[in-house]
Amino acid sequence: MNKQYGLKEVANVIFFNIETNKPEIFFDTLKVSTIENESESAEARGGQGNNKLLSWDYGRTATLTLQDALLSDNSLAMLAGNEVQKEGIVAVGRDVATIVDNAGTMTVELKNAPKSGRPIAIYLAPNGVITDEVTVGTVTDKSVEVSGANATEGAKVMAFYEYDVVGGNATQVTFSGDKFPATYRVVGQTYGRGRDGKDHEMQFIIPQAKLQSTFSLTMDVENVSVFDFNLEVLVEQGTNKLYDIIRLG
Repeated sequence: MNKQYGLKEVANVIFFNIETNKPEIFFDTLKVSTIENESESAEARGGQGNNKLLSWDYGRTATLTLQDALLSDNSLAMLAGNEVQKEGIVAVGRDVATIVDNAGTMTVELKNAPKSGRPIAIYLAPNGVITDEVTVGTVTDKSVEVSGANATEGAKVMAFYEYDVVGGNATQVTFSGDKFPATYRVVGQTYGRGRDGKDHEMQFIIPQAKLQSTFSLTMDVENVSVFDFNLEVLVEQGTNKLYDIIRLG
């Protein structure tokens, strides 16, 4: 008897390295997992009214669209086609500080030690709005000497500089002009509910899917961002297979 079932639950999806067959990433926070199927067609028309007489389908294609509620270092790195970097990270500091009279020398204490050889810009910032620039002098670790008529004790300033990230859990993902996402073996795990009211485990298995490099990072004050991963399903060599749908039980 032909079993009927409904699909609702989003899939948990695993990306496998095609060469090693080891998992690269596991998505268990997806909002949407969609396999879209398309094909082209050719028609034969003729007779009075030029009606459709015959139709041929060809060129079947499939795309997999995943929408994740959360972003991770690994998923971002997959979109970039680069590895996650944990060393040699240079970040930008923007500190709000107060000028202090240190034994006759006006100084500003920064949160991080500025990177040697990189510019430091310090501005007066009463009420958090930058105005006049303050002259920057000698830098000793996190302490920066400032001078000029506007460099007075107690003045609020805003400092801009670069610094080396040391320790902690910092990571960096670089998007390069010559690096793009890879091709993966993709397995999705979900459930279909039968007319008997029971859930039956189901899987889709895609032998080869190319992760697309087009995506958006939206930072919106009013809406929570979601992250799209679009994959073009490729035909498996030797089998002409796009993907399998498996119902387990």
